[in-house]
Amino acid sequence: MSCYLHNSMFEDSLHYSSPAHGGWGVLKMGQLVPESYQMFVSPAACGRHGALAARMEGRKNRVSYVFLSEADIVSGGYEDTLLEAARKLLAHLKSRGRMPKVLMIFVSCIDDLLGTDHDALIMQLSEEFPDVRFTFAHMNPTSTDTGVPPAVNIQNKDYALLERSEDCDNGVNLIGNLAPIRHNSELYTILRDMGASVVRHISDYATFLGYQEMAKSKLNLVLAPTGKYASVNMQKKLGIPFEMALTSFQIDCIKETYERIAKQLGVDCPDFTAYEEECRAALKHAAQTIGNREIIIDGETITRPFDLAKALLEVGMKIKCIYQQKVLPSDKENFEWVRENHPEVMVLQPQHPRTTVSEKFGEECLSIGFSAAYISGAKHVLDIAGQHGLYGFQGIIDLMKMIEDASKQEVELKKLLEDTVLVV
Repeated sequence: MSCYLHNSMFEDSLHYSSPAHGGWGVLKMGQLVPESYQMFVSPAACGRHGALAARMEGRKNRVSYVFLSEADIVSGGYEDTLLEAARKLLAHLKSRGRMPKVLMIFVSCIDDLLGTDHDALIMQLSEEFPDVRFTFAHMNPTSTDTGVPPAVNIQNKDYALLERSEDCDNGVNLIGNLAPIRHNSELYTILRDMGASVVRHISDYATFLGYQEMAKSKLNLVLAPTGKYASVNMQKKLGIPFEMALTSFQIDCIKETYERIAKQLGVDCPDFTAYEEECRAALKHAAQTIGNREIIIDGETITRPFDLAKALLEVGMKIKCIYQQKVLPSDKENFEWVRENHPEVMVLQPQHPRTTVSEKFGEECLSIGFSAAYISGAKHVLDIAGQHGLYGFQGIIDLMKMIEDASKQEVELKKLLEDTVLVV
């Protein structure tokens, strides 16, 4: 299952889902929209993951389920079922003083096969409930290998709820990152120094009206690949240009990103010498601290794992394995560098069924990510999930400190996974 060839040589197969897999499903992504409520329409098994996660994380009071039977699907009354369920749900919420500003109707793969006319349904519901915004969202794993997979589509649905504003300001939106960037990141200071009046993220808002402030901003920064599609559409609808500013753990890449942002904002780029020196010192210290302990990188935790691998390998750290199902286009150059310069690094697909029977090889390794630790048997685990909030120079410094701490202690993986609320 090692892969040292071109990206196209990554094998397509049946998927294995690790018990350590989980985190941000589409339901949770939709719930980022303030004052929204989710109605999940699907066969019962399709809603299990989202329902359990919502209950365990205290989000269950914002979602209701319409579980379809086979008769509902084949009888021809599917659309009537959707309409009636939405009416009953909104009547119930109104009676309890919890009328939402937005109702997101989540549908599953079955809806794609039935060819539902969503626009017609939205028009009818909007006439009946003029104070509520309606949108359809998809939980359809069958679209994973398309240009708009579920994680991309739901972010686009979230930001499509913004309306164009004539009252523009010098704000900057952070798009693609589901959790906010840590407040100690220099990103905020640098953006303010570049003239940004406010830095906005979807998680900042408690009301739908407040959320509309994001439409006032002059620039979108795309911090994760899944946010690009939404930003393209925001540029068309709202007139907000975007700049790719993907999370990186390479000093030169971070500098280059800030230089592009400065150019986009029409200002001079600040001097980063002090930041660079602190980062290099942190990288060097971490390399010395962990010594010969090998590292395993989890692509579910680090969006561009080969970017991180290159940064660690360049300072002498040892990488045992990188778990990644497919190489993202934005990480391809780093993948090629790792393949060419460090062919000893294993690259394994975490969802390949052979993973279930592979020999545990990472007992003494340090795993950056839960799923990779479960698969490899690593006893040292860096306790961060996929939305870790690390960004920029400070992101490197924080990550190095976390690597040092993780290398010094063993963890009980089962308890760690339970505490992190990962649901398959």
